[in-house]
Amino acid sequence: MKNVNEKVYKMLCEVHTAEIGAVGIYMDQHTKCEDLGLKKLAEILEKDAIDEMKHAEILAERILFLGARVKNQKHELPVEKQVDPVEMLKLNIDIEIKAIARLNEGITTCFNEKDHGSRMLLEEILKSEEEHLSDLQTMVSNIEKYGDTYVVSHLM
Repeated sequence: MKNVNEKVYKMLCEVHTAEIGAVGIYMDQHTKCEDLGLKKLAEILEKDAIDEMKHAEILAERILFLGARVKNQKHELPVEKQVDPVEMLKLNIDIEIKAIARLNEGITTCFNEKDHGSRMLLEEILKSEEEHLSDLQTMVSNIEKYGDTYVVSHLM
């Protein structure tokens, strides 16, 4: 292993692990929504899962570039009994809020440790997570305001 900054390495592995967990959760929700006939919502969740997978991939590549190995750690798992789309979206809002906080902390760590390549990578991921959060919040808000009308016209 090269002379890798331990603080940056630990943080990159934590972000990677969280992204892997999000992939599994979003793919699980995608298949459940597809089964419920919520085709548009299933497509949105599938796209989000793919985005999270891309994040995990670039994080793994960065860790390897730095001369370290990707730690395969325990990550968050899908909730098997979860089938209510609104509850799924609310869980995802929670996931994205935690991801944004984790990324902001990571950006600060990278800045303080003078690893600006990793910082810039995390900033790109942060922008994507902020977009996911905004989209999820808008969907939940619209479901709460317009109910089944919104679900039928925008999520089926």
